[in-house]
Amino acid sequence: MLLWISLILALVAIGTIAFVLWQRWTEIRMLDTDTIRKEQERKARDRIVRDRFDRMLKRVLHPLKHRSKQMARTLTRSVQRMEQQLAKTAGIEDTTVPQEESAQDPRRRIRRLLQDAQRLTEQGNYQQAERIYLEILKIDARHFEAYRGLGKLYLTARQYKQARETFDFLVRIQGANDEVFSGLGSIAEIEGNLKEAELMRKRALELNERSGQRHAELAALYMKMENADAAWRHAMRATELDPTSPQALELSVSSAILVRNRKEAEERYERLRLLRYDRNKLQRLREQLDGMD
Repeated sequence: MLLWISLILALVAIGTIAFVLWQRWTEIRMLDTDTIRKEQERKARDRIVRDRFDRMLKRVLHPLKHRSKQMARTLTRSVQRMEQQLAKTAGIEDTTVPQEESAQDPRRRIRRLLQDAQRLTEQGNYQQAERIYLEILKIDARHFEAYRGLGKLYLTARQYKQARETFDFLVRIQGANDEVFSGLGSIAEIEGNLKEAELMRKRALELNERSGQRHAELAALYMKMENADAAWRHAMRATELDPTSPQALELSVSSAILVRNRKEAEERYERLRLLRYDRNKLQRLREQLDGMD
């Protein structure tokens, strides 16, 4: 009995398949084997390209992921070092700011502390100025101006390692301005790395293109690099922006001599002489001018 039922079901299935094939026979005959093969090849090619892209993406993202972790660790260490410096100042009495000011508006107190720190730095009292800058950072741990003042203090005191660390920290936390990059440029020059100094000086100028001082710094650097044309270009711009700057005028005279522009050199020398500039430097420039004949 089961045999007959199975046979009947098989015949029904075969009949159904035959009926469907007969209904679709025209469409089946129109199928192009080349088209099928091309479609299969296209899918395979897309899969290969997709797999290759995935592998390339992994190769690119892996080092970036590693680098981002490394940068995060570096930034964390920098913050920790700054916090350690702040911790060292705990318990130090602030002799510059009266005790009754501690309850005042923090912004007003910070302004007072900044003024005192800048004054002490100008007086050469670096240790006390450093304490006050760190006191400011105890009040506001991300006070950019305090970090900048601290970095310039270290630079003036010739503590170049601490200055670089402070300036680099400002760059990482996006608190750098033209003074910060100028400071990094000065450190690079002192270390004899003139290419890095040039890069830092250019970044400083990009942030403050109308600063005669930044142009003068680049002019002085190009004099060291024996790039007379670039030195003259920036020295000339420096005197345009700051016509009474002795440094800019001296650089413009020296660079004009190097590019053999006697007229400009003489005119700028006269402007410098009227400023009652250093006699020894004026004599040296005069000798160089006379040597152009």
